[in-house]
Amino acid sequence: MISILLALSLFGQINTPASGMEIPTTLIGVESPIIADQYVLLPGDGLLVTITGKTNYSYSALVTYEGKVTINVPLGSMTNENGLSVPRYGVVDAIKISGLTITTAQDTLTRIFNTYLLDIKAKLTLTSMRTGIVFVTGEVQYPGTYSATPVDRVSQLITKAGNVTAIGSKSNIKLIRAANERTDINIEKFERDGDITANPMVQSGDIIIVPEVKGMVTVKGAVFGRGETKLRVSALTTEKERVSEGVYELNPLDKISTMVTKAGGITPWADLNTGYIERLESETGIRIKIPINLYQILFEKDSTKDLLMRNGDILVVPPMNTLVYVQGEATNPGAFLFTPNLKSSDYIGQAGGPTNYANMRHGYIKRTGKKISIKNDPLVDPGDIIFVPRTSFKWWQDYATIISAVAIPIATALIYLKQ
Repeated sequence: MISILLALSLFGQINTPASGMEIPTTLIGVESPIIADQYVLLPGDGLLVTITGKTNYSYSALVTYEGKVTINVPLGSMTNENGLSVPRYGVVDAIKISGLTITTAQDTLTRIFNTYLLDIKAKLTLTSMRTGIVFVTGEVQYPGTYSATPVDRVSQLITKAGNVTAIGSKSNIKLIRAANERTDINIEKFERDGDITANPMVQSGDIIIVPEVKGMVTVKGAVFGRGETKLRVSALTTEKERVSEGVYELNPLDKISTMVTKAGGITPWADLNTGYIERLESETGIRIKIPINLYQILFEKDSTKDLLMRNGDILVVPPMNTLVYVQGEATNPGAFLFTPNLKSSDYIGQAGGPTNYANMRHGYIKRTGKKISIKNDPLVDPGDIIFVPRTSFKWWQDYATIISAVAIPIATALIYLKQ
């Protein structure tokens, strides 16, 4: 047995009785409670050892560098400054518990304590967690060595290192642990889907390597976005709508639908039928436009339309035009808010109705390169242009205008001659 130490020892502080146990006033943030039969104790963990049964007391202890915890027991009594007899405690042994769960360590300590005290039970409470060293390198702002607790995840260490650089990959991160390498660390997936398996907790000695991206795609337009966001006023709701533009990492086999998901998904005001990809052809050096139908890709799940993206592509999701335009022979032509289920006559009515020279029989709607007659008063879509042409001849009104224009000067001349 080692020498008896009173009240305070090299390894821990004695508290008596059990009701005097120390309660931590501050704790580091954890994402969920520590589970006793899962948390593995290692050097640096702080513990409260509580003994209950025929003898009751508690003391604070630290798992030593050797992975041991002290065995403190009452050893007689002593007289305090008030002349009262109080128990005195000392360290009689140190038992290795490193590598054991809290539950298993409790059972081990109970067996050891019962060799010194009768009918007691030992309980361990985790009061502080160890800190270890993790190396972060590659495409981060501040590569280096950082301290970490057992509940820190890879993403938190990357944040400590100043986050990923503009050319760093968030989906192909490497984690090296005890000569074993994991290449499935995907912070992008964790942030997008909340998949914690793609963002594991770290251990002391881990090496995190952030490589360069393999490709990039720009996604802009009516997507919620994780890049630069601008606001525009909705013509339909008069509310501000997000119009985003951001650059997203491209991985092999990423398709249009994947990039839309990375960009936060489409907004309610996205025009799903007029999207396109701007792509630079390496052979010719010419940028071409590839039309795409996002409705077929995202909602009908048409895989034949879900094209593979290439490095440098620009994916454009245009916002829906929420105006209807009335042009030509209307009293007050202009732009009007789109309202579902209204017909061409309704918008012409909003424009003050047709003029006297309007040719309603030959009016039409301009819609994506097509002309649709308004003779049968069709329903109108957002962005439609309703054109009311001028009549080429209206005999009764034209003759009346001509006669009135000629008759007045003639009558005036006759009156003058009679005088």
